[in-house]
Amino acid sequence: MIPLVVPPLGLPADEPIHVSCWLVSPGDQVVEGDRLVELLIGEITFDVSSPASGRLVSVSADVDEPVTPGSVLGKIATEEKSL
Repeated sequence: MIPLVVPPLGLPADEPIHVSCWLVSPGDQVVEGDRLVELLIGEITFDVSSPASGRLVSVSADVDEPVTPGSVLGKIATEEKSL
């Protein structure tokens, strides 16, 4: 499982960050680099992209939930390749 985390955004520590919206749902296939979730900081929206290809298996932060840099937003199961 690969964690999807809030990246360091270089903002003051007291600046609140909230999940604005999820662009995918648990069970959806994702490709590395796909936009998965939007974070809202003040009036600015930041996209968090998938760190790997696979399937989003869980979401740990709901819409409007506050998060901090390093917080786990969800988990991605990578596809096992058969030989």
